Amino acid sequence: MKKIFRITGLIFLSVLIFACATGAKPVDASDVQYPLTSFTPVEREAAVAPAGAAVEINVFSTNDEHGWVFDWDFGQSAPRSYRGNPVPSGLARVSTLYKEKSAEYPNSMLVSAGDTIQGTLLSYYYNFIDTEVENPMPRMMGEMGYTIWAPGNHEVEQGNEVANKVANEMAARGIAVISANTEWKQTDNPYYLPYYVKEIEGVRIGFLGMTTPGIPMWLAESTHEDQVYRDMVESAERYVEILRDVEKVDVLIGVFHAGMNDAYDSEKADSSGVPIPNASRLVAEAVGSGPSGFDAIITAHSHKLIDDTQNTEYRDGEYGNDIRGVKFLQAQNWGSHLGQLQISVSEQDGRWAVDDIKVMTYSMEGVEEDPAMLAYMASYIDGSRAYASEVVAQAENDILGLRSYYEESEIVDLIHETQRHFSDAEISIAATFNASLKIPKGDITVGNIAGIYIYENFLNALELTGQQIKDYLEYSSNYFNVITEDNVDSVPLVNPDVRGYNYDMAQGFMYDIDLTKEPGSRIVNMKNMNGTPFDLEKTYNVTLNSYRYNGGGGHLAACGAMDGTELKAKTTYISQLAMRDLMVEYLKEKKSWGKDDIEQNWKLIPEDLAARAIENQINMGNAGR
Repeated sequence: MKKIFRITGLIFLSVLIFACATGAKPVDASDVQYPLTSFTPVEREAAVAPAGAAVEINVFSTNDEHGWVFDWDFGQSAPRSYRGNPVPSGLARVSTLYKEKSAEYPNSMLVSAGDTIQGTLLSYYYNFIDTEVENPMPRMMGEMGYTIWAPGNHEVEQGNEVANKVANEMAARGIAVISANTEWKQTDNPYYLPYYVKEIEGVRIGFLGMTTPGIPMWLAESTHEDQVYRDMVESAERYVEILRDVEKVDVLIGVFHAGMNDAYDSEKADSSGVPIPNASRLVAEAVGSGPSGFDAIITAHSHKLIDDTQNTEYRDGEYGNDIRGVKFLQAQNWGSHLGQLQISVSEQDGRWAVDDIKVMTYSMEGVEEDPAMLAYMASYIDGSRAYASEVVAQAENDILGLRSYYEESEIVDLIHETQRHFSDAEISIAATFNASLKIPKGDITVGNIAGIYIYENFLNALELTGQQIKDYLEYSSNYFNVITEDNVDSVPLVNPDVRGYNYDMAQGFMYDIDLTKEPGSRIVNMKNMNGTPFDLEKTYNVTLNSYRYNGGGGHLAACGAMDGTELKAKTTYISQLAMRDLMVEYLKEKKSWGKDDIEQNWKLIPEDLAARAIENQINMGNAGR
């Protein structure tokens, strides 16, 4: 199959080169309509560099902005914080810092590596409720001076209508939308611009976009029914040749919505029949640097910090920031950092050549929000705040997220009961997402619900056997390390290799998680709520969110209910509304929520040991997310 694809790529390349001879003109980002109906590279003569000339180019970047227009946690009605400590972030702060840095460094430009339009109540409101106005993200990014945007998986998650609207609004703002490995499913033609070329002081800079191809593992096909996501390495090999040999770029930068850690999710990708989701490092290894490769790759998706001094993609330090001469940059997420590629170019034998690239990231610590940008975005900020302040129910007591990973809580049980109420399922499976959440006794608002449920998941239900449910929970319990009396004070309770959002809890029957046992044999004491034994042979109607239903996290594959991307279980329910909307509706019916609504159906055991492990974990400053 790989050979066939590469032959197809060569045919595609020859067709494009032939098309170049027909007089194609350079792409103007503001003239493009998405999705594309056609794309033609431009046959160019190599740029001639004046003798002795030198140019400095500065490419600044953000990624995984997730709707953070300004630094505001709608769930808490306060600036973003973690355990009471401020976490400065948001594009309004980035705007301030970019104005400062672009005045300091010559030939500056700003790019984004995607996952931009989803993640806050503000973005949700303008994606799905007030849709007549321009989406806030292209409006703000256009005003800030962004030039390039590479869509991420959370753009796809919003569906074609939202994603295409935003792409065209980006274009109207002069922002090029690039993703070389996103193609029309029917024709294999580019869906977005595969790349964009910009000239600065005679130096021709190519930007090659890429979107993580793991999307079919995580999202319903309806969100991308006309798209296919090609292998990143093969797409890079195809388009790097065009950019270097046809477009004759002097500098080549990847803008990839994908991380460097190709090992993460690779087994699930292989079993699902999709390309490796985080293949940025593999691209560098395959293509290399220099006149026939990349000079630098801006990455995203993994929410890491990568520059010349650090690479938090790898805790073990296995990889640095130079793969076959290719430099890497990632500015973490939520506008908490600004990245910079400082590129030095000079004349060599009449051509431009890259002498050096410095990679830096800057924290938003001490950076104030740009008052001009806040004023420019005021109508969006006010509209989303008004929506967030709507009261839906009353909290009978303070509701806290801090311990919701380790014991029964009002937060997770609210998710469970919402899911069971709308799906009519016997058993609910759900995760918790926000250890920092605090809802004081009194009003529960739409903003609070957004703080509880930070994703735009929908709701599904399907049939699983009791044994499959047990296997599912055994897989989920990998979230916890094995804890004994000998290691309880030295080993963290939480396994750092498992994300908090991939730890699911169940409701509708009783069970314990024995921390002293290995995953695979730690789900014990399973009983029905009336105390009778839980039947492993019986088929149950089970409700869970759309991310899990579509294979996200690998839980359904682990319990035998999914083979690759094919669901083997019978579907019994698919919601038309997102989980947050369902939770709002449910609470409006209930009118109140509190500790008396907790089902108390599971716990970590042995209880004394678990209590010590929980306190140790919390005292580490990591509540488990």
